[in-house]
Amino acid sequence: MGLKKLGRPLRSVFTKLLLVMGSMGLLLYMGIGGVYWHVIGESRLQVYQENAVKYTDYLIRELGSPPSHKRAQDITQETGLGIRFIENGPGWTTSELVPLPESLHSWRWRENNGVQFARRYNKMIVVRDTPEGKFLFSAFPDETMMMGWLVTLMVVVGLVLFGAFVTIRWILRPLRDLARGVRAISAGDLTYRVPEYRTDELGRLTRAFNHMSGRIQMMLAARERLLLDVSHELRSPLTRIKVALEFLPPDDTRSLLRNDVEEMERMITEILENARLHSRFGRLNKTHFDLRELLEEMLPEYDGRAPGVRLAHFPDQVPLFADPEQVSTVMRNLITNALKYTPADSAPVEISVESQPLQTVIHVRDFGQGIAKDELELIFEPFYRTDRSRNKNTGGYGLGLSLCKAIMEAHEGSIAVNSVVNAGTIFTLNFPQHPEDKLEKNLPAPAA
Repeated sequence: MGLKKLGRPLRSVFTKLLLVMGSMGLLLYMGIGGVYWHVIGESRLQVYQENAVKYTDYLIRELGSPPSHKRAQDITQETGLGIRFIENGPGWTTSELVPLPESLHSWRWRENNGVQFARRYNKMIVVRDTPEGKFLFSAFPDETMMMGWLVTLMVVVGLVLFGAFVTIRWILRPLRDLARGVRAISAGDLTYRVPEYRTDELGRLTRAFNHMSGRIQMMLAARERLLLDVSHELRSPLTRIKVALEFLPPDDTRSLLRNDVEEMERMITEILENARLHSRFGRLNKTHFDLRELLEEMLPEYDGRAPGVRLAHFPDQVPLFADPEQVSTVMRNLITNALKYTPADSAPVEISVESQPLQTVIHVRDFGQGIAKDELELIFEPFYRTDRSRNKNTGGYGLGLSLCKAIMEAHEGSIAVNSVVNAGTIFTLNFPQHPEDKLEKNLPAPAA
């Protein structure tokens, strides 16, 4: 995990652009430096060497014949130029920093007007052979000045890199805003709009993204509006049909028609309830109640339906602050689905509870056919069904789980699913605990 976090900045567009700019700057520096060295630098070196020849001629005349060590020391004090003189013996020097001739073999040598120049790094030695002996002249670089230039160079490079960092960050700011917009839209917040403050290509991309999200919001709102309008309009003819059925003689045809009408009423009720919970005018009737008591009243409805339902790892009291009617709807939908997709000869559907510091967690587990991994994120979408044949004997209209999700989100909770094909499915409900809830601690964990 640590390596992934460490490698994430290296994969970002920002880092890549910064590296490209740094590489381009380095290549430009090397290219310009190379041109300067081979064109301008060489010509300046030529001029320097010619002037060095004339200047050393003047110094040799100043030193007299034989060369005066005292005068050489005075020149060194005045100019900072080191002088070494070698006659037949060891000779003399004004500074030990002036190397001996035998130590100059590894230096680069060049000759100009009969004068030899030995060069290495930032040092240059002028070697003059005269009838009096051999003179070596060396200008000592000012280490303090060089260190100052080095510090200045590092500061300038740091400022340039910081400027490049700030500039690239400003240029790519719309991409970060777009990334937040994509995350918000993917999380279902279709009202989110990316700030528009640029007129370049990224600004046009931002406006196109906002236009796209607005169109998506309008299309979904129109679809929901149409669905709600149709649902409302269907209630009146269904009521008339129910009244007309009461005048028919009791037989199988009447029973079948009544069942179909009741099924349509349930579907319309789920659609309207789902829309109400998503509306800002939708309200929950929250109150304090005992979940165990609610389930004990509900479970007798499933007596005789194999493989049955049982409370596993369930405390004597499970206080909740929620809407009891909506919680009943969620539990009925989950239990009904579990029984529908579980073989009659398998283990019973289990309902368990665990207490966590800030929430009450409810598990509904079955041992049925399970759900494919690629469908787990889709089952909470309206009208989505794992059975593509849409046979009503194997399921409803794909609205039950969507309604469960809407109810849990209205309670500021969540619903999650974990499933293994041919092994079973676990739905997990997370209810935030109310400050007055006093759920028992150290409850046993749900069955594995």
